[in-house]
This record gives sequence, C-alpha cells and structure tokens, in this order.
Amino acid sequence: MIVNLICFNLAWLGLIFIGNTAIAFVLLWLIITIYNSNNRYAELQLVISITLVGSLVDAILTAYGVLMFNNSLFIPLWLVVLWAAFSATITSSLMFLSGSKLGQFIFGFVFAPLSYLAGASLSKVDLGFSVYTTYFILAPIWGCLFVSFFLIRSFIYSEEKIND
Repeated sequence: MIVNLICFNLAWLGLIFIGNTAIAFVLLWLIITIYNSNNRYAELQLVISITLVGSLVDAILTAYGVLMFNNSLFIPLWLVVLWAAFSATITSSLMFLSGSKLGQFIFGFVFAPLSYLAGASLSKVDLGFSVYTTYFILAPIWGCLFVSFFLIRSFIYSEEKIND
C-alpha cells in the first residue's frame, strides 16, 4: 500500500514536471502493478474504465475552459497516463475508503482538486477561472467521481467472482 502511494506520487511528479517523457516509466510501473495484482484481468478492466471516465471528464472540463493545455482543445497524453496511474491506487493505497461512500465523496471533494491546482501552479495546466472558482467547480465533480470509481471497482470485482 505504501509502495503504491509512493509510486503514484512519483508518477504524478514525473508527468507534471516532464510530461510525455515520463510516460514510459509510469506505464512500466502500471504494468508491474497489474501483473502483481491478485486479479490481473479485473485490475486491467478497472484501469481502462477509470482512465476512460477520467479522461472524458477532463476533456469536457477542457472544452468548457476550466482546464487549458497549451492552447490545445484536447487533453495531453501525459494526463491520460496520469489517469491510468491514479486508477491503480483504487485497489491499493485508497482501499481504506472502500467502506464509506461519504468518505469517498469527502476525500474526492477536498483533496483531488488540490492536485489540479498544484499542477497549475507548476505550469502544466492553466486554469480558465480563478483558483477558488476552479476548486469549487472541480470539488463536487471529484466527490462524485470518487464514489463512482469505487462503484466501478465493486462492479468489476464482483463480476470477476461470478465468472470464476
């Protein structure tokens, strides 16, 4: 659990600071994480599902001008990979949240938007609104996303038990 948390934070830092250059290292960590999972197929499904949902949400936020990436209408590849890295924390370092939807919502509401604000302060992401407005746009979205991600995890892992 601690190793997962440390590796995710290193992935976040690498992707924020050096962008696409860090992708190969992050993907290697992700492959190792999935390989070491108790249920590789379910973990892979979870990574793909959360990466798609998160990337779509960030694409919508970009389309509406909440997030901006070097005058691009699309989110950068490093952000898609960051979503994949984040998804690998759901069954490991964030599992302590699995028993409480309220805890998931609060954790997502409070802490996740701070990641975007930190990224913006390190100049990988520009904000279309003030810091406070952006935070309060992202907070309820992330609160709901956290709950959704744990629901997706429960669904995928319960389906795997049925199929075994």
